[in-house]
Amino acid sequence: MRVLFLFIGEPHHLFHALPIAAEMAAAGYCPTIALASEAHVRVMQRLADIYPAFAPDVHLLGRGRITRLLRAIGIGRHSRLLTLLSALPFLRGFDAIVVPERTTTLIRHLLPRHTSLIFTPHGAGDRAIMLDPRDRHFDFVLVCGEKSEQRLLEAGTIRPGHYATNGYVKLDLMAQMQRRRVPLFDNDRPTVVYAPHFRRSLSSWDRFGQDVIAWFSAQDRYNLVVAPHVRLFADAPQSARDAITALAIPGKVMIDLDSDRLFDMSYMIGADIYLGDVSSQVYEFLAIPRPCLFLNAHDVQWQGDADYLFWTLGDVLDDLSDLQQALDRAATRHPHYIDAQRLRLAESVGGDPTGAARRGADAIAAFLENGGPAGKSEI
Repeated sequence: MRVLFLFIGEPHHLFHALPIAAEMAAAGYCPTIALASEAHVRVMQRLADIYPAFAPDVHLLGRGRITRLLRAIGIGRHSRLLTLLSALPFLRGFDAIVVPERTTTLIRHLLPRHTSLIFTPHGAGDRAIMLDPRDRHFDFVLVCGEKSEQRLLEAGTIRPGHYATNGYVKLDLMAQMQRRRVPLFDNDRPTVVYAPHFRRSLSSWDRFGQDVIAWFSAQDRYNLVVAPHVRLFADAPQSARDAITALAIPGKVMIDLDSDRLFDMSYMIGADIYLGDVSSQVYEFLAIPRPCLFLNAHDVQWQGDADYLFWTLGDVLDDLSDLQQALDRAATRHPHYIDAQRLRLAESVGGDPTGAARRGADAIAAFLENGGPAGKSEI
């Protein structure tokens, strides 16, 4: 059986799906890997030390005549779709295609009927964005935890017999990578990681971002790492990016808009306090329960809203006037939240992430070999 792991989205998606491919290879499968860019290749090379026995057949997409033709007629503006269409003859040769994004559903009906399209998510947030109707086009879906399972079933985007809960693959991987980490700062000040969402209608960046940097720059009690979602500045002009990174202060304020450290949890594991808005990265931070603060930049009436469930895991600030007080008392208030943090983490990412990649590989293999289980599959 020919199985392809296809990566046409952001390079950080490899952290969520490549470990599953490695586990399938260890079980006797020979998965093929297809990558959309040299940036994807660099991330894969970085992960090679974690899986030294994993030596798959790797294809770099988007370099042929079909790509040039589609770009010439204007489809090149949609880079993911361009990659998919130009690679279609290659993709049609597989019995199963595993993806960590949803754009691939656009070509579902261009693939052979026998080809299974399988989805492994790259996040575990509370927001309704996870309830995507495109998920109905997948033949099989991996789900992180019980909370996601319940909401997806209620929305009808997954169906019994065509999904499995396996845990959060990236946390499983990060536990192995943790041994190689170095401290973020060469001082003993507590470190705060500020992780704003990329979507402007949800993000705290436009209202608070530069003021957060200014506040930390003017004090000497805390370090700050500004680690936004990589898409926040992906389309910004270089001059705007340079203006932000110029605000960094060596030894106190670190600003990272696009490095690999945004993806590998260096900042989430290395920080002492989380400052954010609606990013699902909070659950990566809470792999080790610690104090969290949330910025309500859009004056949301969030209490009782399931999309903001994680705002019950720390203090919520409506403006920055309370930032210093909130930071100073974060450690003493954390005992009020720690039990809820552990509970929400277990619901969202399936508890202990150890073995999540192997469970995902086993679930995919069972689905492909047996045509799908009769009911819910929980490996």
